[in-house]
Amino acid sequence: MPPGSEIVLWLEASLIIALTILAGRAYLQIWRQARLEAKLQRTLAPFGFPDVLVCLVLFTWLGDAVVQGFAAPPRRLNEYAIIEGGLVFAVVVSGILLLLHARGVPIVRLFGLNPEAPKALLRRAAGLFAAALPLVYVSFVIVTTIAGGEPQPQDVTAYFQEAAAASDWYRMGLVLGFAALVAPVTEEFLFRGYFYGVIRRYLGVSPALVLTSALFAAIHLNGGVVLPLFVLAICLSLAYEATGSLLTCMVMHSLFNTTMLALMFYSVRHP
Repeated sequence: MPPGSEIVLWLEASLIIALTILAGRAYLQIWRQARLEAKLQRTLAPFGFPDVLVCLVLFTWLGDAVVQGFAAPPRRLNEYAIIEGGLVFAVVVSGILLLLHARGVPIVRLFGLNPEAPKALLRRAAGLFAAALPLVYVSFVIVTTIAGGEPQPQDVTAYFQEAAAASDWYRMGLVLGFAALVAPVTEEFLFRGYFYGVIRRYLGVSPALVLTSALFAAIHLNGGVVLPLFVLAICLSLAYEATGSLLTCMVMHSLFNTTMLALMFYSVRHP
């Protein structure tokens, strides 16, 4: 080991630990405030019995898909599967929106979708995203330490890496469009806006955090990233609590996916 490298490693580890503690305290404070507000509020959101039924059906459907996905042998992803996955989530989200609209639920106000200054939105989302990164990183280190190495990449990750190695800009653009636009919008509405909102309404903040985050992590069908994605989902839900706007969560989700793809692209093109 080169002279001074131990000091550098110690400083890096100390910095990561310090950032993780600060980020953990910030998100813990948001959680405590959310629990307090939930106890004080009489009506958490205009969700009702139809939404409970929809959540039960969708949770069962997604849970079954997770079980079958983990049990099935690995498959080679292609562009048609990516497009199909995006369309399925888009149809589900559209159906929920129609259900809420038909019942007169104020969708824009409920989910905090009011337009705001782009710079303010990006600044707020970037700050919460930066606070979440140390927590996600530490959870990834824990997984790799226990597993004795980095986990196998997700199907879509392997697909993107192959495309990057082959300089296939169409396939890379397809993954980027899905990861930076389609997934953040549809998944944040479904998991943070709807699932979390309904469960929070009837069971409280903590059960909603755990249940929706666990399902969000599981649907990615990769055991090696379940814990990091679970932590990310917790941070996204708490960001929703802190801001009252799904737009913040969508931007955070987009920043996370884009950052991961950028790092993958760099690692493939600069081995």
